[in-house]
Amino acid sequence: MSPLLIVIFTLLLVYKLYRFAYDKPPNTPPGIIRVPIGGSYWLLLWGNYKFPHLTLNYYVKKLNSKIISCYMGSFFVIIVNDYKSIKEVLGRDEFDGRITNADFLKDRAFGKELGIFFVDGPKWHEQRRFALRHMRDFGFGRRQEKLESEIMDEMTLLLDIMKNGPIYDEEKQILKGNLALFPDILYASAGNNIWNVMFGHRFDRSEHDIPRRLCRAAVLFGKSNDTTGGAIFQHPFLKHFGNMFGYKNHMKASNTLNNIVKEYLTYQKNFMSENDERGFIDRYLKKLNEDDKSNSFTEEQLIILLVDMMFPAFVGISGVTTHILKYLMHHPRIMEKVRNEIDNVIGIGRLATWEDRKNLPYLEAVIRETLRIETIAPLGIVHRCTRKTTLGCYEIPENTPIFTNLAAMHHDPDLWGDPEVFRPERFLKEDGQLAKDTSLSFGFGHRLCPGETYSRYNIFGTLVLLLQNFNFFFVEGQPSSLEDKDSGIIVLPKDLWIRFESC
Repeated sequence: MSPLLIVIFTLLLVYKLYRFAYDKPPNTPPGIIRVPIGGSYWLLLWGNYKFPHLTLNYYVKKLNSKIISCYMGSFFVIIVNDYKSIKEVLGRDEFDGRITNADFLKDRAFGKELGIFFVDGPKWHEQRRFALRHMRDFGFGRRQEKLESEIMDEMTLLLDIMKNGPIYDEEKQILKGNLALFPDILYASAGNNIWNVMFGHRFDRSEHDIPRRLCRAAVLFGKSNDTTGGAIFQHPFLKHFGNMFGYKNHMKASNTLNNIVKEYLTYQKNFMSENDERGFIDRYLKKLNEDDKSNSFTEEQLIILLVDMMFPAFVGISGVTTHILKYLMHHPRIMEKVRNEIDNVIGIGRLATWEDRKNLPYLEAVIRETLRIETIAPLGIVHRCTRKTTLGCYEIPENTPIFTNLAAMHHDPDLWGDPEVFRPERFLKEDGQLAKDTSLSFGFGHRLCPGETYSRYNIFGTLVLLLQNFNFFFVEGQPSSLEDKDSGIIVLPKDLWIRFESC
């Protein structure tokens, strides 16, 4: 081959590589360069292998834009990183779509597009509307004295277990003397309470292994992929490599959740009468018996819908509560201030009620600040643009996946001033009352987490119970650092033993 041909071939190769690295759809946001096979994903992993979403902050600064683009494998995606843009994405109908054709997401749902997390369109609207309308009657999203009383019963049981020690083998694994394994110690109450909303009954203490299994499976599911969706999202064939890319855990967790729900669904059907109103599930089963129901109402849909609706409570309540405890233990001045507020408003003779929240603004500010600084779903769940549109000054092609970088927004110095500082006072006005909450920990718009009110109350009640009755201390050798977190679609504190003593 002549030297001229070698030069021409080299120039063509360089040109092709340059085009591959920098080409993107016209008029779209500035983009991160991509490399073969993994696209820009490799660069995110290079920046922070465990938490690749954190690498995005570097590129937001480098590209000098709050809206950026990149390639996840062969998928061109948009990532929004500031409050205004995120709120716009979450509030506009054309961004309500989901990635519905991913094989590994169908695998969790009997090979179909089911549930409400990973579906869109008329089916999603119909199922979500039905679920929220009927679940409110059982205390989900609004106050109901019966549910509040039953939640307080679970709180009392948790207190008894911690004060008087374990009885059953499962309890002995997570409670040893005055050492408790967090967040596991909270799984039984968190799982039981949301199960009660759905099924209309709770597991007694001897059956607490069931809500614990549900919570552990949900946590495993959350850890099975990274915050950006993971390699299997980009290359579905990688699921055949066992657990190398998290697929085995993804399916193990999904099967555990689905099988437990299916087992008790069968039980519920067999002992159901026409007038039963035990929980949301009875309303859905009655709908299944209607002749004029739409074809989106099926038993398989009910199973995945139940899993999707319970999942945030399974992982969020115990995980966020543990985050808050760790921050309070690292900030004893704030801990003391919270205790003083609880002592002055509630004392130690009773449990906290829904009404007490408005009288404990500092505790509420602590909860908000922890939800902000430790965004448990850093990129939320990926959205999809359902039609060609614009965002800011950029064009967004149809079917483009869109990530909302909630973690970046919650750490934006322009919005928070000192975002890396744990400072609950940022959520209070000068008179000590709560100010407007500009965080988006539970999302916004049509995809707002339907369990926000329910979860906030449970986190609040659990914290009051724990701080009323116990002092907490770190144990040497345990992952006590605020940086000790497990990665995944959700980011939770690592399991740790905490020493507690009665006040």
